[in-house]
Amino acid sequence: MDVRVVEKEHDLLRVELPRGEETLLIPLVEALQKEDKVVEARYYLGHPYLERPTLLLRTKGEKPQQVLKRVLKDLTDLYADLLTDFEKKADKVKA
Repeated sequence: MDVRVVEKEHDLLRVELPRGEETLLIPLVEALQKEDKVVEARYYLGHPYLERPTLLLRTKGEKPQQVLKRVLKDLTDLYADLLTDFEKKADKVKA
C-alpha cells in the first residue's frame, strides 16, 4: 500500500492513503479515538479524483506514530481472530 507521510511533528501526524482505501479509515479513526493519548483523530476524503484520503492524528504525551502502530496492530489482531472464527464456523455449514 502506498502510504505517504505528509506532515510529522512531535504531536501530529498526517498520512495520505491510496484512493479506494478510505473504508479502512472508519474503523481506524474509531479505534484511535478510544485511546487515552489521542487528542484528535479524524479523516478527510477530499475530492475523489484530485485528493487522496488523509488521516490526521494529534496526541498528547506519546508520539503519534507509536499510537498509530499500536492501534493498527490491535486491529490486525482483531480481524485475524474474526477470520479464524469465521473459517471454523464456515466449514461446519453445508451449502
